[in-house]
Amino acid sequence: MFQEWFQSSFSKSALILLYALTGTLAQAALPPLLEQVQKEYQKSAGIEAEFDQLTLIRSTKSTKKAQGKIWIKHPNKLRWETISPDQNILVSDGKYFWFYTPPFEKGDRGQVIIKKSAQIQTQFLNALLSGSFDFSKTKTQIEAKSPNVFLLKPQANTAGDVKTAEVTVNEATKKIEKVTLVHFSGNETTIQLKQIKLVPKLEDKLFQFVPDHNTEQIKE
Repeated sequence: MFQEWFQSSFSKSALILLYALTGTLAQAALPPLLEQVQKEYQKSAGIEAEFDQLTLIRSTKSTKKAQGKIWIKHPNKLRWETISPDQNILVSDGKYFWFYTPPFEKGDRGQVIIKKSAQIQTQFLNALLSGSFDFSKTKTQIEAKSPNVFLLKPQANTAGDVKTAEVTVNEATKKIEKVTLVHFSGNETTIQLKQIKLVPKLEDKLFQFVPDHNTEQIKE
């Protein structure tokens, strides 16, 4: 899911998709449903879920699909494991990002790209998927498109290349099931979450990556 998205937005065949937003909403109050969601998510250490990602690429009028699993630990740790169509792993401990691509064939070497978290503009999506709607460093407009669908418009230059984000909430479970990002490039990324769990504990070692001797390291 990531190389492209990691480089242009957040995946290899797609994940957007993390460090422009933290804090308190410009609005006086959140819509009631989003406030309920945030309260529920804050009771947990974070989330784990399966994802389906669809990226619409405007320049080539093509689509890319990806599937995998995601873990997010409050406030800024994450792990994305893309299973198909290409395997890769994106890990962040809040200070560094590791993007790992395993060997394609026997005898090849794997590759890991290492970046400081400050170089990666992905916090906006990460915050949304983990049920955090507090943004102190940006003025974010929120519009209710329906009782459970909300359109967020972050202030320009505060959320990377994200122009708008649409969040869909399951009203019964109070869980975020879908996030659709529209980028200034015209590309569109939709992440559908399944098997969502709000977990009481997530080990920090899950958000660290230690390359083995057969992995080429590229620090940027």
